[in-house]
Amino acid sequence: MLTGMRTHDSGPHVDPVPLPAPVARLVAEHVVDEVQARAVLDALGSGGASAEQATATEPTRSLTARLAEIGAYLGAGLVVAAGIVVVAQQWTDMSYGVRVGVMAGVALVLLLAAAGLVRFRSDRAWHAIDNGDTLRRLSGALFAFGALASYGTVMVALLSEQAAVTDVEAGRASILGALVALAILFVARWQADTPLGEIAVFGFSTTAYVGVIQVSANDRTVIIQWSLLALGVAWAMVGTFTTVMRHQVLITSLGLLEAFFAAATISEVAWSHRLALAVLIALSLSVYLIRPSWPYITTATLAAVVLTVTWVGEAVGPAVALLAAGLVLLLVAGGVLVLRRRRTVTPLPTTGA
Repeated sequence: MLTGMRTHDSGPHVDPVPLPAPVARLVAEHVVDEVQARAVLDALGSGGASAEQATATEPTRSLTARLAEIGAYLGAGLVVAAGIVVVAQQWTDMSYGVRVGVMAGVALVLLLAAAGLVRFRSDRAWHAIDNGDTLRRLSGALFAFGALASYGTVMVALLSEQAAVTDVEAGRASILGALVALAILFVARWQADTPLGEIAVFGFSTTAYVGVIQVSANDRTVIIQWSLLALGVAWAMVGTFTTVMRHQVLITSLGLLEAFFAAATISEVAWSHRLALAVLIALSLSVYLIRPSWPYITTATLAAVVLTVTWVGEAVGPAVALLAAGLVLLLVAGGVLVLRRRRTVTPLPTTGA
């Protein structure tokens, strides 16, 4: 490891901070000289510090804060579970007003607790207060559960008094409940952004979308499934090519998972099922050529295997279908390796003698 000896008019000076191994190797191979290497490191703000030195300066949460966070999650989970059990046991004996009141009360308690944590933060950033990251996650989780309880409140208020509920009525109630939940989640995203919150945004947007299709398409399953395929692909594009959602890989993965589930479960018409899988494969591979992200190649591979098993299996049986699926999987994996090699291997810069 080079130690960075420099010569000045006042005598040699030894830099106490060693160069990182990859940079030291470039210096040893005369790709760059040491002065240039340290200038680049200084510009990047690393100064040649090792990963251990950089990590040692980062604040770490205390064991007490971690235990408190675990206890808060477990406690909240047990309280919610107990509430569900009690309500389920007494639901048929409750009046309409009591049912709505119980659901609204649960939602209000959760949202007030989340707002209390935000209020405790005051105008400061989360990282500026003790255990702020823990409090942010707790607040975001409470907002998400409060949004779920609010959705349930709307559903109970609109449907529980009716003896028979039509699909159109259920769809309208679901749309309204999902919109209420999304309004709460957008406030939570502004105050306490968490991955759970963005998962909830994804889930309730899907719920509202399905409600719209249910109301307008009279619950035709094939239309709902194709619509979910389109929505999943749209979410994946949002996660890949925009910064609207902060946890981009998470949103991309959820969108592709939804699209894959929709394509794999279309069963009314055989050609529709195969077409959906083929479209998903083509889209995933096309985006992967532009943005080589693992959710796309994973989705393309799974869809190719399902398409092969269902298509070949109908003609020659399950054994040959599994063999064909294995060959498809190997071909896709080999193609990915070749593609990634071409993208990552670049020629080393040449230097003059």
